[in-house]
Amino acid sequence: MRKTSSKCLVCQHARKGLKLRAIYKQELAIEGGECVVNSELPVWPSYEQDEVDAVQNVLQSGRVNYWTGDLGRKFEQQFATYFGVNYAVALANGSVALELALEVLNIGAGDEVIVTPRTFIATVSSICLKGATPVFADVDLNTQNITANTIQACITPRTKAIMLVHLAGWPCDMQSIIEVVKDNDLKLIEDCAQAHGAKYNDKYVGSFGDVATFSFCQDKIMTTGGEGGMFVTNNESTWRKAWMYKDHGKHYESMMQRSVNDKSKFQWVHNSFGSNLRMTEMQAAIGLLQLNKLDAWLEQRRKNADILTNCFAKVPALRITKPGNNIAHAYYKYYAFIRPSKLKPGWSRDKLIQAINAEGVPCYMGSCSEVYKEKAFVDAGLKPVSALINAEELGNTSIMFNIHPTLESSDIEKVCAVVEKVFYYASYF
Repeated sequence: MRKTSSKCLVCQHARKGLKLRAIYKQELAIEGGECVVNSELPVWPSYEQDEVDAVQNVLQSGRVNYWTGDLGRKFEQQFATYFGVNYAVALANGSVALELALEVLNIGAGDEVIVTPRTFIATVSSICLKGATPVFADVDLNTQNITANTIQACITPRTKAIMLVHLAGWPCDMQSIIEVVKDNDLKLIEDCAQAHGAKYNDKYVGSFGDVATFSFCQDKIMTTGGEGGMFVTNNESTWRKAWMYKDHGKHYESMMQRSVNDKSKFQWVHNSFGSNLRMTEMQAAIGLLQLNKLDAWLEQRRKNADILTNCFAKVPALRITKPGNNIAHAYYKYYAFIRPSKLKPGWSRDKLIQAINAEGVPCYMGSCSEVYKEKAFVDAGLKPVSALINAEELGNTSIMFNIHPTLESSDIEKVCAVVEKVFYYASYF
């Protein structure tokens, strides 16, 4: 074990003003030592004053609903323009956006939808709620996403669609997946909940599929006050179905003409059945402002990611992944992976996470690795007969760090120092 390597790295951070004084000699906080970071790191979301003012203005106006105000429709238009799609529908949250995607593509009982096991439950439960069957494809060890090869292995005569997730902001390999879609006459749904602003071959994710969905929940890259979602498509007919379904089945042209019609007469505007999935004006007010901030936020996320990558590359017990030149990663979160063979006796991934948190840096296991292990899927008989090997490995080795734009470079340097300290004790250099 070369202690000098770890010592050198830590001292580099100490010279940058972190005051870590021979940190490699300090006892770990998890074992009673002093923690490296003794004040809370900047959090996300963090709403700026213009966002607070915008919400207050909407509330004071009394025009808080999609039909009494105009911000929801403006948000739809500007969101579609930004992401290079023809149409957008603002929604209450990302979960109903997924259900809406399946609804307008007429996916239901008897259909199979190929999906990733490494995702939040809403991706897969939306399929079940429509009466269709989720079929789990394994993932790539680097991107953590399903691939053309793993998708192809799952296709049956009942397969109707692929629902892919750009996990943590790393786009799927769209070119090869689209070839599979075309060859098998399938529908493609992009779950972009964690990938606002990510690009594949200079094209935004969300613009490749038949439909795509976004989430603005709590800590997402864009976050509209706790909940929010968006449905996007390039197909006019698909958009009309989505627009009407999200608003009780209202007919679009009829609603647009209401303002010029004689309001003394009752107007018949519901041409189909639907539900209420609408976004509020308060959510839209935040979304409009955040859309203008997205480029700067992504720049900071990528800058933070570069710092972590350069630091973690020097830790032998960590496996890091780097996207290719054709990928613009959105970095919703930053993932690295433990090399168990490099850990000292008594150490595990879970203990490493505990030790890093004890030093004052939030660290997590990351996304649900095999969502089919949830009791709901097990009881429904949807768990695969055999484990998906790559998904299982990622679930056992992944660690995840926050990388949001309120974290400055100096904050990320503290993360580096903590990781170096913990791995100095936990692993072989």
